[in-house]
Amino acid sequence: MTTRFWGALLVTLSVCGTSAVAKNQGYGRVYLGGEIVETPCGIASDSLDQTIDFGLISIADAAPGSQPLLISSRRYFQIKLVNCVLASQIKPGVSYHAMNVIFDGAADNEEPELLAVTGAAKGIAIELLTDAGSRLALGSSTADYLLVDDHNVLNFSAQLKLHPGYAQAGEFSSLVKFTLSYL
Repeated sequence: MTTRFWGALLVTLSVCGTSAVAKNQGYGRVYLGGEIVETPCGIASDSLDQTIDFGLISIADAAPGSQPLLISSRRYFQIKLVNCVLASQIKPGVSYHAMNVIFDGAADNEEPELLAVTGAAKGIAIELLTDAGSRLALGSSTADYLLVDDHNVLNFSAQLKLHPGYAQAGEFSSLVKFTLSYL
């Protein structure tokens, strides 16, 4: 019996001993962080990343009389705000009532209020417009939009403008980011 006890103890210690002297097999770190913000509305997922396809456009379609020449019809897009709760969650007695939008991107060299394009096409730029058709200058705030609880939809459009004299056919693309500010 004593032999079995010492044998069992020896096996137990040998198993425990190997785990105690195990070599470091690697290690790492996980940094956790973020930012807490108070925003009265969420942005609908289909408004976060949008694609506007202008399709095939002929330079011959330029609208006479406009400078720079308009060469496409408007393409419409929306920013949908969801789950709006206008009463502040962290500031008692404060309610949000309006918001504005700033569109930002690479400015056109000829007309800095317009959005520049990249690609083989040259001599064109993209004009951003309000729902009423007023030009939105890059980097500037829109007029204030009044908000309501629950859902809000902001309507905008984009159109191509041609700079006469040095247009070149080809594919083009551009990227514009938007920032919402609540009032």
